[in-house]
Amino acid sequence: MGTLPVGALVTGGPGCEDRRVSSDKSNPLRRLAAAWEATTAVMAEWADQTAAVTSEAFHKLASDPAIRAVLAEWRATFVWTRRDCECSCAWSHPDDVGICDKDAVITRRVTKGPGAAVEVSLCAPCAVAQGVAEMPR
Repeated sequence: MGTLPVGALVTGGPGCEDRRVSSDKSNPLRRLAAAWEATTAVMAEWADQTAAVTSEAFHKLASDPAIRAVLAEWRATFVWTRRDCECSCAWSHPDDVGICDKDAVITRRVTKGPGAAVEVSLCAPCAVAQGVAEMPR
């Protein structure tokens, strides 16, 4: 067998490009790369337009007085629902002192003398304990 010169097997050096592939317009890889570039350009434009429209719509909603009133009401409701228990445990249910979890879930009308009734916020354990304490024995 004969030996081939090493240079005969090398068709191009590092960084060289085969001219037949790069100049061929019907190359599927070149067409795929061109389609990908076009797709990414369209998607970038779509994302920019969508962001602009979304931002504009958000600013319109945020500045609408009706929307602001609803949000303010929701904030007030949320704050209102987080109340502390106002039970005087030692007086209302002396047999179960120390069960209060401090997070009111209901209100109860309590009379504090003739014609004086007040709404008292109660946690669940205090409400149950008050009910038990008032049951006939």
